[in-house]
Amino acid sequence: MLAAACGGSGPPPAAPAAPAVDARTAEKDAKGLVVEIFETIDRGNTDSMFSLLADPLIVLGPRRADAMTTRSDALVALGKVVDPRARKHPQLRSTALAVAVSPGGRSAWAFDVVHFGGATVAVTAILSNTSDLWSVTTAALALVPGPARAKAESARDAIVPPGGAAAGKVDPAAARLVDDWKKGLLDQDSWGIELMSQSDAIYAGPTAGEVAHGKQAIKQLWKARIKANVREAVSGPITAAVTPDGQLAWLSAPVTRVASGEDPLPLRSFAVYEKDGAAWRLIVLHEGLAIDAPGSGTAYKKIVPAPPAPPRAEPARPEDKPADTATAKRAKKKKKPKPAPRSDDP
Repeated sequence: MLAAACGGSGPPPAAPAAPAVDARTAEKDAKGLVVEIFETIDRGNTDSMFSLLADPLIVLGPRRADAMTTRSDALVALGKVVDPRARKHPQLRSTALAVAVSPGGRSAWAFDVVHFGGATVAVTAILSNTSDLWSVTTAALALVPGPARAKAESARDAIVPPGGAAAGKVDPAAARLVDDWKKGLLDQDSWGIELMSQSDAIYAGPTAGEVAHGKQAIKQLWKARIKANVREAVSGPITAAVTPDGQLAWLSAPVTRVASGEDPLPLRSFAVYEKDGAAWRLIVLHEGLAIDAPGSGTAYKKIVPAPPAPPRAEPARPEDKPADTATAKRAKKKKKPKPAPRSDDP
């Protein structure tokens, strides 16, 4: 008031933080949003999804060309799959729905594997709560083929990252987690340690049967991953953002994954992080693929991680060196004592 009276100006007051929401209520409402979206798709009434999706809305996948940044574009793309004029609509069946709410109840992440129209699709989404209304702000979708089909399509170079045409943009508030995520590309154990530290963490791989939920399931899968010497390289733009409440962040980028005895595999990595003090902690890692025309994955396979450096040999310690046989024998021989001089010696 004094500054205003004197004609001065100061920094604008910070916007008051939204009041926290009861955790159980927030989780129930967030899960209710996902269920409502599924039911709306079942009815074929995509127009009624308008209020369930935020704008802007980022959607990556499930095809290579699917990279939307607005609600309108996403609904138009969905309308090509779900025809509201059709008498009968393909039913959507959820098989692995998991929803977790951040502290304060203003953001959440969701994961599911759904069967729709004869296809299996893995979905990871970021939800936001504004004025007690939940909406989807980000979604990553990927086809989940069987291992045999994935191997056959990879041999034809038809595997590509979902949403491969997406442009990259990193929120400055997410810069630190980008650095943390990059470390795990070659040091895969660092990702595994973070995921295994939380009971509700999820890893979802690109083929059927690769979903691990919880510490023990991820531990078993990660043991095999490390044994296979999995490593990855970034093959496209990185996008990362933080939710309005600052409690969740997500990162996504095309990557090429290699492992012992396997061909390079182009994927999209979608990671969800939770706030952990001043740092971020990985809670969801979703690696998905899309199937495109033969040869379309060749460009991504050119960008592969460098081979691991051979283990550096430690210098041998003196006690580890083999003893020289001749030297050892001479050391064992006792030197003959010299005779004492006689009194008549000159």
